[in-house]
Amino acid sequence: MIRVFTLALVLLAAVTAALPYVPSAAAAAKGKIVLAWHAGFASRWLDPQEHDGTATPDNFFWALHDGLVKNQGTKLFDHPALAEKFSIAADAKSATFTLRKGVKFHNGDPITAQDVKFSYESYRGAKADVFKNRTERVEIVDAGTIRFVFKEPFLDFGILFGTSNVAAPGWIVPEKYYKQVGPDAFKQKPIGAGPYKLVRQEPGVKVEMEAFDGYYRPVHTKELVMVAVPEAATRVAMLERGEADIIYNVPGELINKVKSMKGVTLAPVLSGSFFLEFVNFQDPKNPFRDTRVREAVSLAIDRRGMNQVESGGLGKVSGNWINDDVLYALDWPEFPRNVEKAKQLLREAGYPNGFDVDWVTPLPAFYSRGERVIAQLREVGIRGRLQTMERGIFFQKLRGGLKEFPGVQLILHGVRIAGSWSFWYEAYMKCGGSNSRDRICVKELDDKFDRYEKSVNPAERKKLAEEIQRAILENHYLVPVYRHAFVNAIGPKVAAQKWQDVFPTITTGYAYPWEDLKVRD
Repeated sequence: MIRVFTLALVLLAAVTAALPYVPSAAAAAKGKIVLAWHAGFASRWLDPQEHDGTATPDNFFWALHDGLVKNQGTKLFDHPALAEKFSIAADAKSATFTLRKGVKFHNGDPITAQDVKFSYESYRGAKADVFKNRTERVEIVDAGTIRFVFKEPFLDFGILFGTSNVAAPGWIVPEKYYKQVGPDAFKQKPIGAGPYKLVRQEPGVKVEMEAFDGYYRPVHTKELVMVAVPEAATRVAMLERGEADIIYNVPGELINKVKSMKGVTLAPVLSGSFFLEFVNFQDPKNPFRDTRVREAVSLAIDRRGMNQVESGGLGKVSGNWINDDVLYALDWPEFPRNVEKAKQLLREAGYPNGFDVDWVTPLPAFYSRGERVIAQLREVGIRGRLQTMERGIFFQKLRGGLKEFPGVQLILHGVRIAGSWSFWYEAYMKCGGSNSRDRICVKELDDKFDRYEKSVNPAERKKLAEEIQRAILENHYLVPVYRHAFVNAIGPKVAAQKWQDVFPTITTGYAYPWEDLKVRD
């Protein structure tokens, strides 16, 4: 891990990553795997150009599309994919990628440096402004080689470019086809370069795919079908009847039932952290403006109980809202629960009888967690109502900013981002961030963050990162809940000795790389 961070953030010398494997002869793909997805689908998740800055699109990108480099297994960002090798200059002012020979899109067109250039320059998803503002030009060295030249040292380029659940300017779409059909039609009939190609799509409901025989790695399963099944009991019933082979998000109350199923393997993937956002707490009329009120919310939360009931005790209670496996994440002790002290703080803040919250909105489809937060807050006198949304709409509203969450509101986020603490801050804290927008604006912290991003001194960057996180936690700008176990289940048809064979990637809770999954004879 130290090597990875040195490559991404120190860059004292040119570094070249070579292909870590040599593909064997293409295996004959066979069988079918059905995934029961735990929410509704949004068609934009099929287009890397519109990455929304969350882990959600990863589930679909990794089947239909491919990037130059990406996170895979224990590789955080520098796993060669469409690029067989890459190098980052010692001064961090350029990066050069060499495409594999013979790689092509699902329609048979070859992938060229021009497609890479187009995908990068037309990218409009999360972090697009960062890449555009820091890139001076994109040079096509030859048909298979491309160089990105930056205006100044871009120390975060490698880790940001290659972390697919953060941004996707390095995920390649075919320029000719994309321009021909346009973005809307592309989302309905995407052509990518991934291990699977689209056969049929029922928007919002189902995506049917088949193995792409032109992929540069063996694809072992012939058909891959993803079905949107928001109801947990239905997903479990599908698994029990053999209608689904992998299901995501087994809630706490169904874990024991799934454990008892013959031939089924439970997969408790330690994944994203859940935390509470106080929408527009800077407003003088908002009760959450008072630090004592925000602290009272933290004291009301039963984190250990939440982990036990919602994740079967398989999650992790920690003090930070940022996962501890990313660069510069600050280690912080677990926050206590103290209902009486919470009530006292509310009295001191002028709310002896508590107050009403318009809505508590949890990340779909973790609605029961929102209900538990509401029940725990009610114990100290804070009364809220649950607001449920379809997953795609939820993220769309996040990007809409404060106007989408008027009044006094709480959002229960669940976030898994890999790579660096800074990706968490930019997406969910920074004013103008990809998902925070104008809901939270703490100028002094944003100023420090600007200094962090401009710094080329690793020691200074680490110091600023820790100062910012400490301020967030001490002032309760965001309230950590717990790092959940994304509890999934694997049916008997999927070939696996252990659950990690199906969920090997440390940066997500999803079952990719899809091409590696096999069905039993």
